[in-house]
Amino acid sequence: MTKDMTEDFPANEAAQALSEIGGYDETLTARTFGLNLMVFALAIAAIPISYTAADPWLTDYDTGSLALAVLWLPWIAGAVIITATLWTTHSITRGQEQQSLSERALGIGFTVLFFVIAAVVSITLGSDATIYTIMGITGGILTAIIGVVFYFVYNSRWVLTPMIVAGTAIVLASIAIRLGDLSLTGEGFALGLVQGCAYFVTGWIITYRG
Repeated sequence: MTKDMTEDFPANEAAQALSEIGGYDETLTARTFGLNLMVFALAIAAIPISYTAADPWLTDYDTGSLALAVLWLPWIAGAVIITATLWTTHSITRGQEQQSLSERALGIGFTVLFFVIAAVVSITLGSDATIYTIMGITGGILTAIIGVVFYFVYNSRWVLTPMIVAGTAIVLASIAIRLGDLSLTGEGFALGLVQGCAYFVTGWIITYRG
């Protein structure tokens, strides 16, 4: 920027331009986060539905139990690859070469936390709880925690309320599905639909608000 251009650009306009740039940065982050939720909505919905559909015939094979043990992996792996690409694009757009170590550690921490919450929920509910009930309640609690963490760590005002509402809705729906005396197949399809819709709608809301 030349001296003449600088003189023609008053300080108040410069300050306004900088504030607008900050707003664009927040909007980009919100929309990236919302798109991530939409991607995970498909994976989260597909996992219980896949187990429900595959369990009746996979159990008849010797390697069926092994297949069931890793059936969730392709869905999560696909979602992680897509969302990692989205966040990398987000970092490049902001002028960063790659995600920071703290951001990667946060993602790993959420994964570990999921299994910890699942173990606590399983112990608390006892042997009467189905795997789908445990997955649903765990997913709902983790959803709310992610919203709280992002709010405090990144000061993201656009994430707190939608994520807490989504997490609460998933937990209550999981309990209602269990109390509805559905078959195991019915629980799997119902839970997949509820969690997928909750994540997709929440992602859309965050993207729109951002």
